[in-house]
Amino acid sequence: MRGRWSLLALVVLVMACAGLAQTSRGHALLRDMGLYEEPASYTELAFTNPDALPYRLKSAKEPVGVSFSVRNVSGSPRSYQWSIAEVHDGKSQVRATGTVAVPAQAGATVTRSVATACATGRLQVVVSLASPAQSIDFWVACPAAGPAPKATHTAKGGA
Repeated sequence: MRGRWSLLALVVLVMACAGLAQTSRGHALLRDMGLYEEPASYTELAFTNPDALPYRLKSAKEPVGVSFSVRNVSGSPRSYQWSIAEVHDGKSQVRATGTVAVPAQAGATVTRSVATACATGRLQVVVSLASPAQSIDFWVACPAAGPAPKATHTAKGGA
């Protein structure tokens, strides 16, 4: 009979410890003991459909459609400040800004049409997040720029 009570007490103790481990206080205790590590959290920024990005503008003031996604890979919701800028001849001009709220472990898509001013050469369109500092960009040929360049898309920044 005594062995059964000892086994029952052990089961109750294990269940209480397992329940405690699921709380924030339990996580802190396990982390202090080196037995728990916070899951990785990061932000993904990407063009929604990179193959649909324009290679050449038809006119110097043609609006450019930009669609990008922000994915929040963390345990809590986040708001992201974003901007879309154009860079031409070394001069940058912000064309659109905004904020997008993204739930934990989810994503959101932002689609905007931005004005351009590009008569010659190439125009770089840059999508940036303020925090974490990340950016992606693409280049588009201006109307009088000659043959259309091969599309290039880049990403910068970290989680």
